[in-house]
Amino acid sequence: MPTEPAHSLALRWLAQKSLSVGEIKERLTQKQQDPLAIADVVEQLLQVGLLDDGRLAQQIVAKGLERHEGPKRLAVRLARRRIAPEVCRDLINDLQSHVDWLRIAEPLLERYDISSQKERTRLVRRLVQEGFPGAVVYRLAGERGEDIRGVDDY
Repeated sequence: MPTEPAHSLALRWLAQKSLSVGEIKERLTQKQQDPLAIADVVEQLLQVGLLDDGRLAQQIVAKGLERHEGPKRLAVRLARRRIAPEVCRDLINDLQSHVDWLRIAEPLLERYDISSQKERTRLVRRLVQEGFPGAVVYRLAGERGEDIRGVDDY
């Protein structure tokens, strides 16, 4: 049986950290709050602007881009924060067409000595795992147009 009202819990959590609708629902469910109370609290918080998955997703993406993260890593971060799937999809699709991924990824070169084959392979692996476009991977890890096997442009 819950000892603290759902609304108070949600406000206390939001005072500490921005949360998504999914995170609030999950936390309130773990605290054994009534499903109707959860829906009511979420609706109230959405109406007053204390919950906004779109705004939170943009903040997460902005921070990720500052860290030189690729689109796949950003999508994973959004999903982990329980951002609504349609918000994630729309934001990542928008990023694909508006972000200069080469500019985002270039600072990663400072962390690798690409004159070493082993280091260049590590760089390629990281860029691919983070979901950077193949053209970015070729540009950053290739030497004078050298073919990098296993990396396709999309």
